[in-house]
Amino acid sequence: MSIDIQSDFRPDALSDHGLENRLLNTQTVGVLLLDSRLVIRYWNQWLGEWTGMPPENVARRAFDSLFPALVGSPFAQAIDEALFQGVSTHWSQRANPDFLDFTESAMAGSRRELPLHRVSFTPLELPDFGHCCLVQIDEAPFDATPDKPAIKKEPERPVAGSHRFPAYLDTDQIPLLMLDSHHLIMDGNEALETLFGYSAEQLKNRPLRVLLPTINIELADNIKVALERAGGSEKQLTMEGATADGENLALRVSCFPSVTHRDCHVLLFQDMTLQSANLEALFHQRKLINAVFSQVVDGILLTDRHGLVEHLNPIGMELLGINDPQPNRYIDDLMTLLSESGDPVESPCRSALTRGKAVSVVDNTMLSVPGQQPFPVVASATPLRNRLNQITGTVLVFRSVSEARRVSTRLTWQATHDPLTQLANRRHLENEILKSIDAAHSDDSTHTLLYIDLYNFSVINDTCGHNAGDELLCQFARLLEKHAESRDVVARIGNDEFALLLNDRTVEESREVAEQLLWQIKEFSFPWEERRLKIGASIGAKVIDRNTVSEIDVLVAAGISCATAKEAGRNRINFQYRSVEVAERHSLAQWIPVITEALEEDRFVLYCQPIVPVASQDNATVRHYEVLVRMVDREGAIILPGKFIPAAEHYGLVEDIDRWVLNNIFAYLEKSTRPEQRFAVNLSGNTISDEGLKDYIIGKFDATGVSPSQLQFEVTETAAIRHFDRAMDLIHALRDLGCYFSLDDFGSGLSSLGYLKELPVDYLKIDGSFIRTMELNEVDYSMVSTINHLGHIMGIATIAECVENNTQLSMLQEIGVDYAQGFLIARPQPLARLS
Repeated sequence: MSIDIQSDFRPDALSDHGLENRLLNTQTVGVLLLDSRLVIRYWNQWLGEWTGMPPENVARRAFDSLFPALVGSPFAQAIDEALFQGVSTHWSQRANPDFLDFTESAMAGSRRELPLHRVSFTPLELPDFGHCCLVQIDEAPFDATPDKPAIKKEPERPVAGSHRFPAYLDTDQIPLLMLDSHHLIMDGNEALETLFGYSAEQLKNRPLRVLLPTINIELADNIKVALERAGGSEKQLTMEGATADGENLALRVSCFPSVTHRDCHVLLFQDMTLQSANLEALFHQRKLINAVFSQVVDGILLTDRHGLVEHLNPIGMELLGINDPQPNRYIDDLMTLLSESGDPVESPCRSALTRGKAVSVVDNTMLSVPGQQPFPVVASATPLRNRLNQITGTVLVFRSVSEARRVSTRLTWQATHDPLTQLANRRHLENEILKSIDAAHSDDSTHTLLYIDLYNFSVINDTCGHNAGDELLCQFARLLEKHAESRDVVARIGNDEFALLLNDRTVEESREVAEQLLWQIKEFSFPWEERRLKIGASIGAKVIDRNTVSEIDVLVAAGISCATAKEAGRNRINFQYRSVEVAERHSLAQWIPVITEALEEDRFVLYCQPIVPVASQDNATVRHYEVLVRMVDREGAIILPGKFIPAAEHYGLVEDIDRWVLNNIFAYLEKSTRPEQRFAVNLSGNTISDEGLKDYIIGKFDATGVSPSQLQFEVTETAAIRHFDRAMDLIHALRDLGCYFSLDDFGSGLSSLGYLKELPVDYLKIDGSFIRTMELNEVDYSMVSTINHLGHIMGIATIAECVENNTQLSMLQEIGVDYAQGFLIARPQPLARLS
């Protein structure tokens, strides 16, 4: 029986005594918490009794050392997915009997009388431990295995006057049960036994989680609060139930105090499983209809029985010159039809509603659209009826008589919209931003562009397939549309990037929309097969006012704002306006002429910093260096890259700097007399995305005769993942020549194990943010140890950056890190000194 601890579990209760008293040892399930090093952080008394290993004997021990039989098993795989991919896994006796039997055999020796019923693996992020996996193990409430069929006993009939339930509820038609003051099942009627497959005797004194796996009363104020948490925010709670055979039920549950038993509660159940299946079928039917509506070359419009327009397909929107698929306007106000002489023509929808039959417009009917010349159309409306033959609305099909116009309309829509999500694309968004800028200049209004970058989308694509990714994008598009008004524009502008242009809003109103949107994204979950997946997002904002100049500046500024939000952590908003924003943009912009002039006048210089084995720091034997670039100003002073590289990346100059570095390192190696030296050169994300980079580097090897083994290329994990296909092509091509590759700043960006397994790198450079405080912070120390262990398992050497004191170096030696780099070893020096 699984407890829903992810939403109700409070990290501040995680103390050795608090957790034991408040949670773990009050559960009738096994609760196990593992950190990212697979060290056991919590082990409750139930597990102690089940495995024969008391909590005090397993605390702080490695899980795989206690249960070696589980190494490499589905159990271990599920833990890895929870720790490193954030994926929840649930096993049940019905769906995964083999997994449960193997787990029981490996952990409890099959000495228990009752079989396992459920096992769940849930990812958790805890302040003291970082990424953790919560494992919950539950036995069946009685032996329901095939070789020991449960005997369903005839329940005892209540004696007259006993009033098991209130008289007005005591019926065989409604499943009922009673909970005592400790929230244990006291009794149930025959309808309840029929619904769940348990006898009343089997349920007595059992917790409610036997029937409702997602409820956790212990972590709620009372039974009603627990039901609300498990059932969502609906007024009538719908939640998951579990039968004796392990089947899932969709249940609607009502709860109220018993009038016959003090401090007790009566629960009423309604089986909604069939209704849920019907809703699912309706959902797919609507998706099919929407797909058809979006692809046909005719305009399709739906009205209700009063003539209010309820839906309009993309071609219809294009023909009528509007942007809202649900305009909430009456047909007469939305669609103006004229005769050849210019007289008004009655709407065919109105005629169809009045006459109760299909109606078509007369020949030579013209459609008048604001800002355009009237053009001829044909249109026919058909009344829609319900099962009682009552008219509920109309469907109108209309098109331009001119075939050329029909084709043009379709091509125009395709050129300005994303075919997957049906949202506007970047081209259409740029045009709409221009309109917003013009409006801001003319009436001093303000508008805001929200730039939204999804987090975890690539992981879902990799783990669940591209079909899951496509469905996620479509559902997320509908979520954005709910936050948009008819004057706003929703667009998909990248693979996992969206934009919401909020027109004619104050800064405060736009900020509130962004906050509400982020809250919805946090609550958003995506069902796919047996999983329920979650995503996150980073949101940046750019306010459009009378000082805004161009649509490109708006998109770039919003993108930078989004990147800033991403750097601050998951599910963050960066919303700056006026003084701070202008200052930052001006600060970056002032570097453009400086960088350009330095490139034209060759005022850059290469530095290098040694990379040495941790076991021995003898600088006399150093053969491995990282190449670093510095700018020289007109007075000869050295400018560090932290000042000019961000501006170069922002304004597209970093590729020129990377080419300068490559040209000069090749020139140095061509003249070098020390073939044993190897130099690590950084490649930015923009440079990796350059289609000609691979051929350029291969051409330099051919022209200079430099040995490929003397060059190592460093790419950050963020750049490698954002340009994954191009990075893979580059790495494979250059490694085939004999070059080396390292993944820089590992642990600080977007990486997942799925990507790391695909990238054929030789070194992992552990991000310096972990090294700088590893002697003071146990989490940072654990991160360094975990990354090093992960790299060694995969046959990848590790390099620790930013090593600044002997304590850090000693810890790295203890962990087993291969190489070190930092001020403790040596400060960067000009490359020319090596000659």
